[in-house]
Amino acid sequence: MRKLIILKSLVDFIWFVSCIPFLLLGLFFSVYIFFDVEALKIYNVLEQGVVITPWYLKLVTVFLLVMLYVLIYSFYLFRKTLRYFQQVKPFDTYVINTYKKIGNLLIVSGILSAVFFFLFHLLVKSELQINLGISPYLFTICLGLFFLILSETFKIAKLAKEENQLTI
Repeated sequence: MRKLIILKSLVDFIWFVSCIPFLLLGLFFSVYIFFDVEALKIYNVLEQGVVITPWYLKLVTVFLLVMLYVLIYSFYLFRKTLRYFQQVKPFDTYVINTYKKIGNLLIVSGILSAVFFFLFHLLVKSELQINLGISPYLFTICLGLFFLILSETFKIAKLAKEENQLTI
């Protein structure tokens, strides 16, 4: 139980120190980018002299903000499930469904980010770059798979617990 208190404290600290400011800064940045025309005049950003047009910058900004919000939402869901562990309800249906939702969100987020940055390097920088090593996208996909496995494990444990309670 002591480890759970430490984990909950760390998750709350991360939530208040980084997630909430990222939400607010992301909102401010998106409003600023979409309504200030001068902020969109970014030219010759890359070494090859590629001109980044405002619509392209808006598209990239929207995609990055959506991915950031998906990750923050996943962290928020994990934070909510820790309350059920504190109430000694780890096999609650809400926890199982939430872990499945977190896993699916992380897998989709990791795959879409990997495809997006692959296309970014291919179309903007005109280079074919495939990263077969450890990357944040691969880590995100693995974390999503971990949450899906955790969800299935809790579902099996819940069934075993219910069967155990029915037997005499």
